[in-house]
Amino acid sequence: MVRVEYRVELDVYNGPLDLLLYLIRRDELDIYDIPIARITDTYMAYVDMLRQMSKDNGLDINIAGEFLVMAATLMEIKSAMLLPKPPPEVAGGDSGAAAELADPRYELVQKLLEYKRFKDAAMALEHKAQVHGQRYARVPAARPGSGDEPPPLDLEEVQIWDLLAAFNRLMQEVGVRGPSVHEIVDDDTPMDLHVADIEDRLQREGALTLRGLLLGRKSRAEMIGVFLALLELVRQKRVVVHQAHGTGEVEIAKAS
Repeated sequence: MVRVEYRVELDVYNGPLDLLLYLIRRDELDIYDIPIARITDTYMAYVDMLRQMSKDNGLDINIAGEFLVMAATLMEIKSAMLLPKPPPEVAGGDSGAAAELADPRYELVQKLLEYKRFKDAAMALEHKAQVHGQRYARVPAARPGSGDEPPPLDLEEVQIWDLLAAFNRLMQEVGVRGPSVHEIVDDDTPMDLHVADIEDRLQREGALTLRGLLLGRKSRAEMIGVFLALLELVRQKRVVVHQAHGTGEVEIAKAS
């Protein structure tokens, strides 16, 4: 059987700094006072998740280098936090150097703040472009009986990290993740077919949940293949994915 190798390209907003910002926001942490041991452990869990997917299914995930560099940086900071703090005069009057010596997290925090400003500005520009594109769009007529419909749920758009966490929970739930499973069943289905299958089900069913999409698959490899096809559809903005809250059901719908 020929093994299908998938290549997954994560865009610029899904690098290691984006993952760190996501974890800080999700856990409501103070960006100026990051609990480095906790954030390092959580970060490594996500990196291990990606490694496991790559190892089990022959995936070429184009993120390994920069994520591992950040992992090494976090471990170095974690170790430095255990050392006694040097006296402030060691920096020789350089306020930035003094701050970094006093707190090993200083440089990382500055990079995170700079990245956050860049990302916020880019998102603001994207929002303006969307508003401009919709300015002259025709408002659809109200459907009969629409006044009786319940208001839509306040769903937050899901990031790739939310999807990875939800996918990992499902893999653990069905008991197919981890070194205890030795049976290897390759999935030779091309990604295009998984993509077509997802779009066909959305066309027929209107909406899907991540659980409904993945559970019942014959192997871990097939689950990973379907999940990567979903990521590709999200990247191409052909589907939208929402979640009611941090660990709620992930809902998938066609992009409007």
